[in-house]
Amino acid sequence: MSLGSAAPSTSIPAAVPNAESTPEKKASPKKKARWGRRLAWAAGGTVVGVAALWVAIHEIPGFGPAVADGARSLFGPGFVAWAEDFSYGIADELNQLRHKDDAPVTYWEEPAPSASAVVSADPVAPAPPPTDPPPPAFEPPHPTVATAADGKWIPMQDASGQSPAMYKSLVHPDPKRSFAAVALVAIDRKRVDLHLVAGRTEPSSTTVPMERRPGLVPETAQGELIAAFNGGFKAVHGHWGMKLGGETYLPPRDVGCTVAMMKDGSVRVGTWKDIKESEPDMTWYRQTPPCLVENDATHPALEVEYAKGWGATVSGETVIRRSALGVDATGRFLIFGLGDALTAQSLARAMKQAGAKSAAQLDVNYAYPRFLVYERSAPNEAPKAKTAIIPDIKFRPAEYVGEPALRDFFYLTRKKNES
Repeated sequence: MSLGSAAPSTSIPAAVPNAESTPEKKASPKKKARWGRRLAWAAGGTVVGVAALWVAIHEIPGFGPAVADGARSLFGPGFVAWAEDFSYGIADELNQLRHKDDAPVTYWEEPAPSASAVVSADPVAPAPPPTDPPPPAFEPPHPTVATAADGKWIPMQDASGQSPAMYKSLVHPDPKRSFAAVALVAIDRKRVDLHLVAGRTEPSSTTVPMERRPGLVPETAQGELIAAFNGGFKAVHGHWGMKLGGETYLPPRDVGCTVAMMKDGSVRVGTWKDIKESEPDMTWYRQTPPCLVENDATHPALEVEYAKGWGATVSGETVIRRSALGVDATGRFLIFGLGDALTAQSLARAMKQAGAKSAAQLDVNYAYPRFLVYERSAPNEAPKAKTAIIPDIKFRPAEYVGEPALRDFFYLTRKKNES
């Protein structure tokens, strides 16, 4: 019989069992228990790992940024942006549920009425009463989430023991989040000078080598040091310009909000394209994302809550710790703001309500924003960071004065001849 005429075989080989008669194999109870234990251990390990990571990020200085930078190099900025937005979004949702019936958070209580009341986190002796009036009090933008301390400027004592040169206030700028508060510091330019220092590595620059970047308050200025606070974004997050000591670390961008020290001692805050003609009169400048507030108006893009361009991530849609620096209409007061659980919109609202005619957002995220007050135990000893403007700031006593900073920062000194 030819191959082509061969009939197809319908017999089943004896070696192959009938599928219909094969009994179904079931996992033994021991195997099920083993897999259950494995899954339980895996779930428990994940929870413990996430919890440990969260604690490390919030308790170990520099750990969070190192993790983010490592992930960014491995997976790219887009993935890190998504991960940060997702994690902060979950935290915000949980906070809104957990604190929906809580009283508004406060960093300090309203002091008892007194013409000479001066607040110090570590008081040793009462300071002289202010010789000049503080900034005008302001109305809280949302009374339903305000405390008795909102809108009232309290004199702050510094290590000099002289008449107060700084005042602090509080504002709750977000009606949806009673746990979102901004601590404000009004800095009297009649008594205080503002300085900028480049970090050892940030903003990164191809023109200024590390050996010309000590990242410290100069020793010659430490005797008059009263406070220091964070600078702006890393270069990778926008490449915002900076010039200091006649050297351009990064070129300016037209859309960048610019904090500029003028040769006459005044400070300007404005969009670069509008003030760049004055560059020959600038001693230094530092740029940030577009101005939160300019000419008494908030940025048009901040009409929506989750405005992009001011966040810790590429997208910017995060509710996080943020900081800002502005100047009032008279030019006498600089206004610094720092708070938790903030959108760019709520931070802009806080700065404008506090009296900032123009304001630039500085650095953001849990690890970076800070405002530290310095003290000296003896006139000939180096200053040490003693307190922070809000209680949850992790810092070391030698920060900015003995330990070089990797990122740029500002510091404040008492004027030797106060007017």
